[in-house]
Amino acid sequence: MEEVFIATTLIVLTMWATANYTAKGIGSMSDAARQFSLFILNKAPAGLVDLFEDKPGSGARTWINFGMLWFVFSSICGFLGLWHHYDPAALDSLASIGWSYENGDALTTTTTKFLGVAVFSTLVGAGLMSISRSSNGKMASEASASLSAFLFTLTTILAALLPSLLGLLGQDIDSAMNVVLIDAVSKLAVAMIVAGLFVNVLLTVANRGDEEVSTSAWFLIFALLTFILSMFFGFFGELIGSTQTVWLAGQIGSSWVLLALIFSVAYHVIPMTSGTPIWSGSMRKANLLLLFVTLPPFFIASANASANLINLGAIIMTLGLLPIIAGSINLLFTASGNTSAIVKSPGALAATLAMVLMPFYAVGAFFTGMDVFVGTGQLGDMATTLDMGFLWTVGGLMILSGAYISYPLACNKDLSEPSKANLTVWFVLFGGFATTMTNLLGDFTTQAVANSGVEDAVAQTGGFYLVGAALFYFTAIGAILATLIVIRTSSSQRTSSHTQSSVSDIDTYNMGDGTTTIRTLLGRGVGIDTTLVVGEMEEDEGGSTVIAVSATLHNDEITEVPEVEEAIEEVTEEATEESEEEVAKELIMLAEYLSNSEQSIFQFFKSIDLDDSGMIDAYEFQMALKNTEIANLPPWEMGALVSAIDIDGDGKINLPELDIAIAKIRSATPAKEADVAVEVPSKTNLNKMKKVELVELATSLGLDASGTKKDLVARISEA
Repeated sequence: MEEVFIATTLIVLTMWATANYTAKGIGSMSDAARQFSLFILNKAPAGLVDLFEDKPGSGARTWINFGMLWFVFSSICGFLGLWHHYDPAALDSLASIGWSYENGDALTTTTTKFLGVAVFSTLVGAGLMSISRSSNGKMASEASASLSAFLFTLTTILAALLPSLLGLLGQDIDSAMNVVLIDAVSKLAVAMIVAGLFVNVLLTVANRGDEEVSTSAWFLIFALLTFILSMFFGFFGELIGSTQTVWLAGQIGSSWVLLALIFSVAYHVIPMTSGTPIWSGSMRKANLLLLFVTLPPFFIASANASANLINLGAIIMTLGLLPIIAGSINLLFTASGNTSAIVKSPGALAATLAMVLMPFYAVGAFFTGMDVFVGTGQLGDMATTLDMGFLWTVGGLMILSGAYISYPLACNKDLSEPSKANLTVWFVLFGGFATTMTNLLGDFTTQAVANSGVEDAVAQTGGFYLVGAALFYFTAIGAILATLIVIRTSSSQRTSSHTQSSVSDIDTYNMGDGTTTIRTLLGRGVGIDTTLVVGEMEEDEGGSTVIAVSATLHNDEITEVPEVEEAIEEVTEEATEESEEEVAKELIMLAEYLSNSEQSIFQFFKSIDLDDSGMIDAYEFQMALKNTEIANLPPWEMGALVSAIDIDGDGKINLPELDIAIAKIRSATPAKEADVAVEVPSKTNLNKMKKVELVELATSLGLDASGTKKDLVARISEA
């Protein structure tokens, strides 16, 4: 087992280094590494990457499209496999076209592999959509992401067909060396393909700016990293004949990767739809950290090791229940914050139901997996039944969640036929869970009869397996209908995009004495295309004042030049009137809501930033206004409201933009409401204020606004 410890140490160190450099960067080499990586992604393989479009969301769409096709194919194979388990002679009529085998093991193995590919592809696509939303709305290279999806699918198909192709060419496919070589080469090829996607994800996350990496992004990063490591360890383990390394690689690839992808999508879908932040930050951290240092109970293989090492592995597998239960409970409490919104969304409903069932499958898999791990063999095939039930039920529901939430976002369209989509969720849930329970009864009966010690006793389990195969028909129908809904969504003409604008109505702005900041200027209505003029006053024929920017502004500190007081008053009044005319009433009500609830803008922003992306899209802002009972605006009216706040024109609202909008309203309110008493600041605070602000305060108090800054401070403090 020494190989296991070495491999585990390498995995932990690699994950630690990746987390550290993802959060902090790599110093002065960041720009050079980023440019080199982008060049590789956009140019290699030469000519092939140019076949795919580089539009926002195209990479996620490609992954989900392939995942849904694999979902349909695997569900059909799963139905055939369950029926063959009931009646081994059911498919003998296909022998005329080359169908012949002694048992259904080959079909079961193929179904498991293809279903795993379906879950991986769909959830990767959904994860790509979640991180792109927090990084300027697109992947670093959408074309490269689409190419990786195509190559991943092609490699999977070739790996499945290669033994048959070698058989047609007269090669000995039953040779152990050929089997190992085919498996090793396919793992290496898949690892290289996913490595390119992993680099793409890191580059996308690097575009987040100063924001923290979201929980969904962390799970996706670690899922892809552990998948790559499991493929490499499996490749080298098979080449050198290290069975323990191959065992570890298999456990990582089938449990860590699968669960990390599930939580990556769930932490994006449920908070975003429910309109509530993640319930517990500590449980979220426990979910993220413990998942990758324990052994989850799913898809456990027998470990041929000493008693001490098996006992250690049993303890680690027991701890593996903690992150699963913690993540499920955390997300369920998050969903309970707005149950009605969850129920109305088919994708969020699917993810929530998956979180409900996951702890039950985990506990069942723990007992059956422990039996397999220690090698007692007292529970027969029940471990395989529970693992496949988990993959079909929880994995199938998460596939629907990605298809019904992330896919419409990637297409920038509304989900087609939500009622039918809701029906497919219940089909997959009922078919997967009912089939699991029925087959478990059959397996339990078989094992009970085998352990009874009665000679010639035969377990009558045909009825269980027949009912299980019939119930699984719901899952197959649900998979087919879900794929049709995805196709209709892609071809639908109903778009949910909004036109955004970054134009400012202020053309010029004059600086007074004192200091200011760029944020303060933006808060006074300055646009990103406005020109600042320092030391010179100019008036536009239309009467509005524009800011002209001088090249002498080399930092954020700006010394304001004294101006004629009448001109300053005119500038202030015009800017205030123009800003008040265009401020939406919803923003005024929002400012009043923050004042009444004594919330800071930062607290309010964090409470509505459901996916921790550091950006608020139109849907999140719409839900915030609805939950605070400010306004219940339809989607087509949210575009203009977001545009009024969005300064950089990226279609989303960040914290500085919201801060600027609220500050703009609050600064305009005292000038508009003459009957409201104005609180006079202390003399110390008055000295810290800029002259323009003192002029505004003196005017609101009915005092003479002429004179120097010192005169204004004295006049206001005596009022």
